[in-house]
Amino acid sequence: MFELKVKTRFAGAHQLTMVGQKCENLHGHNWHVEVCVKGSQLNSAGVLADFGDIKKAVRKVVDGDLDHKFLNEL
Repeated sequence: MFELKVKTRFAGAHQLTMVGQKCENLHGHNWHVEVCVKGSQLNSAGVLADFGDIKKAVRKVVDGDLDHKFLNEL
């Protein structure tokens, strides 16, 4: 089994509702993201997948959809 991992991070805000604590207030965190692609065979270039392609796809989601967003609205 072969594995390719991409790790990144983003900043995002959220609120916890119905807990009756200070976490109900809007607050932010630095979130860590890990994407893992697994497969049993390598391609003709001898790799599982193009690391650059996986990294770009992850970055597109993180930068476009998550970074500095209010996560409760997603």
